[in-house]
This record gives sequence, structure tokens and C-alpha cells, in this order.
Amino acid sequence: YVSGGSSVTIPLIFQRLLPKAVNHFRVGETLFLGTDVYNNVPLKKMHTDVFRLFSEIIELTQKPMMPSGETSTNVDGLSFEVDEALIGKTTYRAIVDIGLLDVDEKHIEPVDKSIHFVGASSDMLVIDLGDNKKNYRVGDLLEFTMDYMGALRVINSKYIEKRVER
Repeated sequence: YVSGGSSVTIPLIFQRLLPKAVNHFRVGETLFLGTDVYNNVPLKKMHTDVFRLFSEIIELTQKPMMPSGETSTNVDGLSFEVDEALIGKTTYRAIVDIGLLDVDEKHIEPVDKSIHFVGASSDMLVIDLGDNKKNYRVGDLLEFTMDYMGALRVINSKYIEKRVER
């Protein structure tokens, strides 16, 4: 075999612009996620929703939007910035049963666009549910899409149950 590239070379394959001797390609991202990584668009007739991640809400509490007392840095070494306009306001926060050991939150996205990540630890992610209009409860599952790096991490995590559905 002569390896000729990765998913980024797929447009060249379709246009027959590669030497005939090149006959091996690493195309996992395109195969699994249906993306043309060169142009950053979905490929025709490919599915972009093959992988979904579901995580259970293990704690849900109405919390102040601004913490009281002293704050420190998070696991990434980032400091919390105080927004005085949010002092006295509350939001619903959920803790879900996946964390940085499983996947980096930069590589997953909630399907529910009204929620967002606010923190992470090795085994939990913290999600801001806003005013919780969908009435999430402990035990509910939140659904996430994943990019290629997210799918790689989740597939290789020994802590996440995998299911194949047809």
C-alpha cells in the first residue's frame, strides 16, 4: 500500500487528481461524520449525525449566576471573571455524568441550543440550563453531537457505554 493522505484528500480522490499508485487513505472523519474536511461542509449522501452522546443529569440545582466568596482557577488554570450585572440573579445548573476523562467539552455540543457548558472536572461537566424551560430533572439525559476528536475520545473511553442502533 502507498498511503496518500487523510480525509482532507477526498476532494482530490473524487477529481482523480492523485497518482494511481496511491491506494491507501485514512478517512475516518469523512467516513464516520460525513464531512468534507477540506471545505468544512457535509458531503452529499453522507450522514453527519451518526454519533450521539447521551449523558445523565446527576444533580440539578438553582444557583446564583455569580459565586460568593473568593474564587480560584479551574482545572485549565483559568480564572472566573465577575460580571456585576449578574449579581443576585440565578440560573439552573446541571451536573452530568461525563467529564474530561471521557471527552473535552470543546469537542461536543448540546443538541438543545438553550443550554451551555460552564465548567468541567475529570468526571463531571456542569451545564447551565438557564431558566430550565424544558423542565429537566435529575435522571434525564442530555444529548450532544460530537466532532471527530470528540468521537475518538468517547469511543476510546472505558467509562462510557457504547450502543449500536440501526
